[in-house]
Amino acid sequence: MARFTSSMLEQIRLINIASIIEPYVELRSKGRDLWGLCPFHNEKSPSFKVDSEKGFFKCFGCDAKGDGITFIMRRLGFSYQDAAIYLAEKYGINVEYDGKENIHSKDILSLHDEIQKISRKLFYTSAGEEARKYILDRSFNDDDFNEFGIGFLASDVNYSAVYKMFPKDILYNSGFFKESKYGAPYARFFNRLMLPIKNVTGSIAAFAGRSLDGSNPKYLNSAESSVFHKGYTLFNIDKAKDAMKQSRNVLIVEGYFDVMRLYKNGFKNSVAPMGTALTHEQIGLLKRYAEEITIIFDGDNAGEKAAFRSLERFAESGLFPKVVFLPQTDDPDSYILNYGIDNFKSLYDKREDLFINMIKRLVLSAKNDFNIKLSRYKSVKDMLLKIENLHIRDYYIEAAADIFGLKKENIQEELAANLYKKNVVINKSANKNLYLCEIDFAACLYHLPVDIIDELLTDMNLEMINNGEIRSILKKLLEFLPKISDTKDIMHELGSQFVELAMREIAEDNVYNEALKNKRQIELNYLKKRQNELIDLMRTTTDKTAQVSILQELNNLTKLIAGKNKDGE
Repeated sequence: MARFTSSMLEQIRLINIASIIEPYVELRSKGRDLWGLCPFHNEKSPSFKVDSEKGFFKCFGCDAKGDGITFIMRRLGFSYQDAAIYLAEKYGINVEYDGKENIHSKDILSLHDEIQKISRKLFYTSAGEEARKYILDRSFNDDDFNEFGIGFLASDVNYSAVYKMFPKDILYNSGFFKESKYGAPYARFFNRLMLPIKNVTGSIAAFAGRSLDGSNPKYLNSAESSVFHKGYTLFNIDKAKDAMKQSRNVLIVEGYFDVMRLYKNGFKNSVAPMGTALTHEQIGLLKRYAEEITIIFDGDNAGEKAAFRSLERFAESGLFPKVVFLPQTDDPDSYILNYGIDNFKSLYDKREDLFINMIKRLVLSAKNDFNIKLSRYKSVKDMLLKIENLHIRDYYIEAAADIFGLKKENIQEELAANLYKKNVVINKSANKNLYLCEIDFAACLYHLPVDIIDELLTDMNLEMINNGEIRSILKKLLEFLPKISDTKDIMHELGSQFVELAMREIAEDNVYNEALKNKRQIELNYLKKRQNELIDLMRTTTDKTAQVSILQELNNLTKLIAGKNKDGE
């Protein structure tokens, strides 16, 4: 995904965070900080703190925290990229991309705007007559054409003006054009009804083209680019997000015309993936706006299989959707046209929990054979093991026990045994010793210049760090140090993972000395840990040669520990 320049992000951080938050939260002064009622959970007493000096907010009630960009992400449901662009545009900051690929991102969006103008213009000419007839025959009208920006591209479109406006690398990297064997660009789309695919902020990220002459593929999407990733994108998310925020639910369908038909009939909270199975990223995007998800799949075997394939991703995301299965051969578009919106609403009102629906179908397919039933139960057990939330897991354990005719206690014991084995493996590979000095060391780095951080980390063995999250942060810092001029830029990569450290109070006025002190303690902890390991090894080793080697290492460690202790005096 596109990365912004350090200077652009720094300008955003210079915006007083209170001015970003005040349109959404009434803030009052209390000491040097501002306090208000948290916008992310219901509360009667203010627990939402805004530190204008450091540029961060934190809620002590629900643990929401971050900078101005993070606030907009949570409040408006934007991604990091979208939130940064939103603030830049609101406060008159130029949106600047860092690196060649990311410069492309800005230009590709402009290129798509030009293509959209061409396709819309052609749609209303004689060349677009077939396209207009096709969509009019599907009972859509001018209002729908305008709402969704429907256009048309013929095989003989003159793109000369576009070629003059954009260099070839922009054309090819857009995913809309290809390079011919003669070195000239040509469009991937021709004789197709065109649908713009927009991102959350409403910019055209890609196009979908529907063939009109029966040629394959029936639907063709733009190739992936720096502004378009199929697994992150949902058709109609730009318009659906507001309806989702109001209703707190969303309808997921398979096709673009399904979305358009539902939108036209009042279900404005409808989206569709890009012709692929739902991804974790798409589910995460929907969770920003909706609390309930309903999947409406075509009424064929493929639709049923697609619904159940998505169940695993939902289980891992901690959110189980409702489902509506339409009659065989129907999709939402055809069903509403054939039977009317009232009949569709009746079906929708009877939507059922997808996981429970799956459990019922598995039991039904066993035909009262207990052995087959137990065999079917295994896939349910595997799904239950993926659920981390204890309350949600308990709810489905009870449902599974009732439907399968099994004892709830037996299922709980079986799952507990499986989870215990899994945790034993995890615990063996994970070091649970978390040292405060490691957190303090990482917190100090946020307040130091890049060259000093480089000096502190270059000769440091990160395997000494016991806290996995801190080790991950330090590795990220080392990775991005050559690319950044200000430590605050790491927020772009780590987001809220770094916020807690940035807000942490530093014990000493001299941050560098505090960092050195904590680094020394980290090294000392590591040496002492190794010392204890060697002592344990010495007690169990009978080999004389090994004992000599251990004693030599112990002697060296003792000297190193003494030296570290002396340095710290």
